[in-house]
Amino acid sequence: MTDMPFAVEMFFDEKADKLVREIWEDLAQAKVNSFMIDGDYRPHVTLGVLEGYTSPGFENEFRSFCERPAFPIKFDCLGVFPRPEGVIFLGAVVTEQLFSVHREFQTQFSKLMSGVRPYYLPGNWVPHCTLAYGLFVDAIPAAVEVCSRFTFPVTAQIKAISLVEVPKHRDVLTCELEGDSRGNG
Repeated sequence: MTDMPFAVEMFFDEKADKLVREIWEDLAQAKVNSFMIDGDYRPHVTLGVLEGYTSPGFENEFRSFCERPAFPIKFDCLGVFPRPEGVIFLGAVVTEQLFSVHREFQTQFSKLMSGVRPYYLPGNWVPHCTLAYGLFVDAIPAAVEVCSRFTFPVTAQIKAISLVEVPKHRDVLTCELEGDSRGNG
């Protein structure tokens, strides 16, 4: 059993990755928030955050879980988690496919992971891509203003899934998904 937190993150195609990084850069240039850039994050949607996992069982199951085609995701809104974290995010449209991937992850790995953070459990999960983190309440309007300059919806392909050590954001195991759901694979 490992003893440090990990996240399972889904990464985007190059075009969507670049767009999210542009938003991060605009937030930093506007002196609103540079948390995502400073932390050397990669644009993503998190399937789960866990305190530990059983190795190598988890890693073998992870590789099996990733044997799937790339799939689309659409971000249709800006959202705010006003809790102490102060987060502005792109909210994903919860399609049956996205919901199914999350449900499958939680079911398949439930016995192989420990200390799953409650935000990511079924019934609590809000699929999103973080744009700013650690905002004070009075900075939220400025962050929304910067993020609103971009055109919605934002469409992307989920192209890879990674087990990431946090807070270092070191990829432990990354699996590229097969092809492209649009047949461009």
